[in-house]
Amino acid sequence: MIVIGTAGHIDHGKSAVVKRLTGTDPDRLPEEKKRGMTIDLGFAFYTSPAGDELAFVDVPGHERFVKNMIAGVGGIDAVMLVIAADDGWMPQSQEHFQIVRLLGIRHGLIVVNKIDLVEPDWLDLLQQDIKEKVSGSFLADAPIFRVSAQTGEGFEALKGYLDEISSSLAARRDIGKARLYIDRSFIQAGIGGVITGTLRGGTLEVGQHVTVWPSMTAGRIRTLHSRNKPVEKAYPSQRTAVSFTGIDKENLNRGGVVSDRKDLSYFSDHQVFALSVELLPESIISIADRRRVLVIVGTTEVEGELRMFDRKQLNPGERGLVFFRPDRPLMSFIGDNYIMRLITPQVTLGGGRVLDLLGRFPRRKQLDRYAYLNDRVEFGLDRLLVSELKKNLLQEVTGLLEDSVFSSEELEAAAKELVKSAKLGRFGKYVYHPEFFEAAVTKVKNVLADFLKEKPHLKGLSAEEIIRLSGFSETSARALIEYLVQKEELVREQELYNLPGRGMSLKGIIRQAHDDIMRRLEEQPYAPPALTSLAAGGKVHQNAIKYIIETGEAYKCGSDFLFLSEIWKEIIGYIKNKLDKESQLTVPEIRDRFGFTRKFAIPVLEETDRLGLTRREGDVRVKGDKFEDEKFNL
Repeated sequence: MIVIGTAGHIDHGKSAVVKRLTGTDPDRLPEEKKRGMTIDLGFAFYTSPAGDELAFVDVPGHERFVKNMIAGVGGIDAVMLVIAADDGWMPQSQEHFQIVRLLGIRHGLIVVNKIDLVEPDWLDLLQQDIKEKVSGSFLADAPIFRVSAQTGEGFEALKGYLDEISSSLAARRDIGKARLYIDRSFIQAGIGGVITGTLRGGTLEVGQHVTVWPSMTAGRIRTLHSRNKPVEKAYPSQRTAVSFTGIDKENLNRGGVVSDRKDLSYFSDHQVFALSVELLPESIISIADRRRVLVIVGTTEVEGELRMFDRKQLNPGERGLVFFRPDRPLMSFIGDNYIMRLITPQVTLGGGRVLDLLGRFPRRKQLDRYAYLNDRVEFGLDRLLVSELKKNLLQEVTGLLEDSVFSSEELEAAAKELVKSAKLGRFGKYVYHPEFFEAAVTKVKNVLADFLKEKPHLKGLSAEEIIRLSGFSETSARALIEYLVQKEELVREQELYNLPGRGMSLKGIIRQAHDDIMRRLEEQPYAPPALTSLAAGGKVHQNAIKYIIETGEAYKCGSDFLFLSEIWKEIIGYIKNKLDKESQLTVPEIRDRFGFTRKFAIPVLEETDRLGLTRREGDVRVKGDKFEDEKFNL
């Protein structure tokens, strides 16, 4: 189905043209009939001789109802700009034209209506004026049809064009992210709450589980209708009516969104929007910090506050970047188009595209972190991907930019090509921006080198310590560490990371503490002081103990004692020889051999039990499960 939206000034005959084409009067509300103008969205359908279906969204032209017009245009494939021959280009002609341009509509046609009211020479002049007005835009080469909805003149040519339009318009992309912005909500007897909208981004099926924004209410699709017929599945660009089970009608309101996602919390947690903005030349104001405006995305319209990016003010006709925080929840993907209006008087200021979703307004001193947004102004898939890797150091290919208007398949394919052309790099499951990544790699190495230079007694740093020192996120820092290990620019020993070839050394007061501890261990090699006694000197002595253990100068037996390494080897050697010869060992035997008291004998044997060298059986020790392990061949 191709969706065509009408646009144009009030009383230029948009609804009449649609009725002449389809036989359906899109003015459905009694107030519209009474007042003779479209207030809300109207819908009518047209089928070509080839069976192609077109849906017309007839939108209001009166300036008071422009927000309804924007709601209708948000999900269309093409626009039909209607201009009355007797009036010509009028204020709402200009506003509607600018709105559809800012919303990213790329296809359209122009219909000059009411030709029965003017002379042919006037039509030629009007057509030239229209061409000048749309010059340089997506309508610059659009066909212009001269018709009279009153008499039917010119409609054969118009219908002939519409019969072929499906072949010139690509089908709406299915990006696997179904969203339906609600434009109508009503109660139907026997069914309950029903909503309608133009489906975008994905498909919906009967029985499918969905979530409604902003209530975050989950439910299941009960029925689907398209063109007043029940369907099992709805596709992108289709006008769709949906009823639900499990969702109260109070949560089905115009401006809400039906999503195929189960979890929408990411959107509620990211309610500051980075926007590219183009102020129209006819904008009646400039914008600056703290200006309050109305932003419309899909059918959602919400007031909120602006903050500027790198300029103090944007003037009519200028473009720039701003941040917007809505007063009420707004759901948008990166890449969605929006319209910005003044709250009062209600006039269109401009519009643009959503460039990113943020958790809060950036601080002035942090704005350099958001320089990547400049790369997104000229929006495209490759630019978005590269800028995302400037923003986030590393990203998993799976799930990359899942809150954008591109499918996962498109993103993964584009990332693959960017890696192939060396614009991006890849490491395992991650992609990265080479320049930014190399800078991060250098930072991690320098941080580690500087820290270990100040603390040469350390064997290395844990991953947690490196994460804290680097300032990177845990995911990025751990990936950087793994990358450096694979490149052999870091060495991993158990849970610690060190620079290749770096040894440990001591200096200053830690050296003094080390020498003092070693002296005490040497004075009583078989009855060493308790660890608590050795560490009583505070952090300096604790660091010295850590150094002694990590360099192998002494062995930590249980949690209580340090034995000099040569003494510990002597103990292990005796136990191995004893068990090889006699198959068992008693506490008195080891006590007598080394002059231990039970204070030392018991902890020693408990430690060898833990190591698997021995195993306790009653009052004796026998060979443990790891008795033959090479580490005990001292």
